[in-house]
Amino acid sequence: MDVTVLVALGEPNRLRIVELLGRQPRTVGEIAASLGLRQPQVTKHLQTLERAGLVQVHRLGRRKVCALDRSGLADVARWADDLAVPGPDDAALARYGAAIRAASVPAPVTVRRAVPAGPATVWRAFTDPALAAHWWHPRHFTVERFRLEAHAGGVVELVLQEGDGALHRAAGHVVTADAPRQLTFTLDPAGPDGEPLFVARHDVRLSAAAGGTDVQLTVSPTDVRPGAEAAIGGLGIGWEQLLDNLVTLVRQDEYLDGPVT
Repeated sequence: MDVTVLVALGEPNRLRIVELLGRQPRTVGEIAASLGLRQPQVTKHLQTLERAGLVQVHRLGRRKVCALDRSGLADVARWADDLAVPGPDDAALARYGAAIRAASVPAPVTVRRAVPAGPATVWRAFTDPALAAHWWHPRHFTVERFRLEAHAGGVVELVLQEGDGALHRAAGHVVTADAPRQLTFTLDPAGPDGEPLFVARHDVRLSAAAGGTDVQLTVSPTDVRPGAEAAIGGLGIGWEQLLDNLVTLVRQDEYLDGPVT
C-alpha cells in the first residue's frame, strides 16, 4: 500500500472531495461551491489527489472535469479488505476480555486435548525442562526458566518472557506425582510486588487412549487478591494454547526419544 494515498486521504477536505466525486464527476467550481471552499484551495487538493492516483482531471476545453480514479481506490479497498480479515489472535483476545469480565467469581477451568503420544512421553514433556521450554508458553511468549521437580513437595517455577522483554513469574510446589498418570501442583502467578496474585492448583490427568493420550487439566484458583482478574481470565485460553503447543511438539520425532539438547 502506497503511503502517499493514505496521506492524501488523511486531510478532511480531500476526503470530502473524494466522497463528492464518488457520486459523480464535477468541475472545480462545482466542488468549491458544494464544499464552501475557494477554487484555489480545491485546485491544490485536486493536485495532491491526482498525484496519489485517486483523481483524474479531464481538461475539456476551458472546463476541468474531475472524476475518481477507481483503480487507485480499488487498491485501497484491497488493502482494507486484507486488514479486515480476522487474525488468529483476535478471537483469543475477545475471549480473554470476556473471561476477565467474568473473573470476579473465580471458578475452576478445565481443558482437554488428545495428544498423539503415549502417557510416558506426555509425562516427560510436562516434567523435563528442556522439553517444557518448547511448549509451556502462550502465543507471543517464550520460556525463560522452567523447573518442575516431579515428586511430592518438589519445587515448581516458571518464568515467561514477553516480546518486549517483560518477565512474568509463577512459583509453587508439587502436591502429587504419580507417573505417568497424575500430576498435581500449584503454580501461583506473581503480581508487580512479587507476591502471588492467587493460588492456582493444577490437576493433570493422563489417560491412554486410541492414538495417544487424553490430557485433562483442571486449574482451580483460590485466595484471589484484588487486581488478579486479568491473570485469572487468561487461565483457560493460556492453557489451550499451551496444550496446542504440546500436540505440535510430540509430533516432531526428534523430541520423542532420548535427551533434548
